[in-house]
Amino acid sequence: MMLMAAVACMTMTANAQNPAAVKQVMGSKDYKEAKNLVETNLAGMDNEEKAKSWNKVVDLALDKFNKEQNTMLTNQVTKKEGGYDKDGMYDAAKVAVQAAMECEKYDQLPNAKGKVKVKFHKANQDRLVGARTALINAGQEAYNNKDFKGASELFGAYVDCKGNPLYFDFDFSKDQYMGQVAYFASLAAYNAQDYPSASHYAGVALGDTAVAKDAMDIKVLAMKAQLKTKEDSLKYLNDIKELYNQDPSNERMFSLLAEYYQATGNDAAKKALLEEQVTKYPGKMSWALKGESEMGEQKWADAINSYKKSLEIDPEFIQVQFNLALCQNNQAITLKDANNGNLTPEAKGLLQESIKNLNEIKAKDPDHLTVNWPYTLYQAYYLIGDEANAKALESIIGK
Repeated sequence: MMLMAAVACMTMTANAQNPAAVKQVMGSKDYKEAKNLVETNLAGMDNEEKAKSWNKVVDLALDKFNKEQNTMLTNQVTKKEGGYDKDGMYDAAKVAVQAAMECEKYDQLPNAKGKVKVKFHKANQDRLVGARTALINAGQEAYNNKDFKGASELFGAYVDCKGNPLYFDFDFSKDQYMGQVAYFASLAAYNAQDYPSASHYAGVALGDTAVAKDAMDIKVLAMKAQLKTKEDSLKYLNDIKELYNQDPSNERMFSLLAEYYQATGNDAAKKALLEEQVTKYPGKMSWALKGESEMGEQKWADAINSYKKSLEIDPEFIQVQFNLALCQNNQAITLKDANNGNLTPEAKGLLQESIKNLNEIKAKDPDHLTVNWPYTLYQAYYLIGDEANAKALESIIGK
């Protein structure tokens, strides 16, 4: 009996009807009023009523959008200023698109008789073209005015169409704006500190090679911004691992994974990752991070070898060239100490290489804004016994 009562209750809920509320919605003249009525009474409506009510919101929002857009276009022809509600036009475009997607959700569900009768799909998809396109200009304007929350919502409404049932039969490969709009949606959301949305829209933008690199940066920054608990940290690790596994040759993802292991003190995992990377996917960053790890362990000779391999790939990697010189100085000191304080030929050769590297850096970075080369160069000159050049640097290093 209790089971039958529960089933009966569920059936009543599923088939609930609220014709009075629907009548109110259908009698509305303003899209905002209609939207508020739908949201207030939605729980008491059946699926057919929900679809019908949301479709009315689309009607009214598009009426507002089309009215204001027509005035704007007329003004452009007649060279008139003002006379139309631009903010209202953009808001109506956003609401029309969002309401159409809500309408679609319920239009695809069984009605009170258990049958699916799609009524609004094709018409809504066709009539939203203008409003959806207007969201790009609307989002750009909001972003320029530093209304990042508004920009994210406007850009986001455009992007949200991808993957929504309303557009299941739409070929988004022909949408030349999707990647860039998704990127700006993520950037706006990040600036509005809406990190989940920033991460989501950045994920969509990754599909566009023109913005993929910048979108990945936003996605990672948004993921980092949400790290508050141990569970968040583990989720971040899993997300980075997933991105890395999708493309192990991606040095950005490799670097982030190595950075995570470093930050969490997981030296064994970091070392294993570095060894695997330089074996399977050798690149400037894999060798650079391997050198950095070896440098941290004061394995100067190993670090020198790794840094040289990184520079073979990118000779302009100034931070690596500086670290190489630093390791050459330290290896020379190690050899000197082992030889009772006297320079060995090998140590002298290392210092000469260090001086060469540091003078190349000096030419590229004369004001030492990128790396602090003056002291390291002073040290190399001092160790090799070049007092004149060492003294010339004293004023720079504050001696």
